[in-house]
Amino acid sequence: MNLTMQTKLGLQPSEVIGCQFENLLTIGSKIFYQTHFYPLIKMQNSANEIYLIFKGTDRRIPVLLNVEINRSGSSVELICSAMEITNRNRYEKELIDAKKSAEKALSENVGLKKAKDDLVLNKQLLESQLRNLKSLKEQQQEIFKLIAHDFQEPLRKTVFYSNYILNKNVGLPTTVVNQLEKIKTFTSKMRSMLLTLLRFKELEELELEYSSIDLNEIIEQATIDLDLHNDKSVVISYPKSYPQFYADKKMITRLFTELLINSQNDQNPDNSKLNIEISAIETIKNSFFVVTDTYKYDKFVKITYTYNGLGFNSKIFEIVNISVELNKVNLGLAYCKEIVEKHSGSIKAKSVPGEGLYYTILLPIHKPTKPLLH
Repeated sequence: MNLTMQTKLGLQPSEVIGCQFENLLTIGSKIFYQTHFYPLIKMQNSANEIYLIFKGTDRRIPVLLNVEINRSGSSVELICSAMEITNRNRYEKELIDAKKSAEKALSENVGLKKAKDDLVLNKQLLESQLRNLKSLKEQQQEIFKLIAHDFQEPLRKTVFYSNYILNKNVGLPTTVVNQLEKIKTFTSKMRSMLLTLLRFKELEELELEYSSIDLNEIIEQATIDLDLHNDKSVVISYPKSYPQFYADKKMITRLFTELLINSQNDQNPDNSKLNIEISAIETIKNSFFVVTDTYKYDKFVKITYTYNGLGFNSKIFEIVNISVELNKVNLGLAYCKEIVEKHSGSIKAKSVPGEGLYYTILLPIHKPTKPLLH
């Protein structure tokens, strides 16, 4: 059990280590575990979306549990990932309560119009909540899979090369220096991935702090953070004035930092320099990006980010992005998408063979008058 789960349950490490799995469950879940869940794992070596309730010192946490058995020789390891669904239970209860209220008003024929209006509002709220839950579930499943599998290889290689240096530490020949550089590379990538992963998770419950954005200052700060302002092989072009808009300054800085990192990783070896061009204009767009047949036009800042990179496949903004050209964990661009959507905006990408990539980012000009549901 990781530290996050221990903290949520209010348990100390000493209370968890050596404890039977079923002793962490409520009575009902313990019975289900013994009669259905454990036999299912033994037969299928895995189980998906099993509803269980964990008990802590002063609270209970309902979860959807995914389990996979990893066999290595005579040892057996159970890899578990749990998604907390406390909010979903509350949403479902709110929906049931709202439905009952609407049905009662209709049956009594009292305030018929008000009940219909409330029903439409509840459908809108439900639509937003279901979108959030669906996206959250998909993201967390990918993240848990990422932690359980993809991070194993970089760690294994780090240990391997560390042992190599310890065993061969007689002077520092060229081969040892090369292996040391590889260790530094693997470690750096792992730290970057872990940091982005943590920020990705934190973004779910982050309260945005809106302020006036100076896009010129944001871009300059991102280039300084990545030490690109002294890199002669990278040319970044952008005007000195942009439309004023409101957003979370820290998040927008991270957005451009991740875009710049992705541009570096996606450089075309046939090009002597990495050319990046950034521009922004004010435009008017429909603020409903997902809901169809609904229109509300607002002012947006349209940011165009282009660079002469290799290209991408159709799953560029998904966490795991695998293709013939690209075979890498794509946390950075998935994180960019989350930042933009957190601001009620949108981000799209287009690849042009022989030219490069074009990102189009839409962000609202004005800060929201009411807190947004995410």
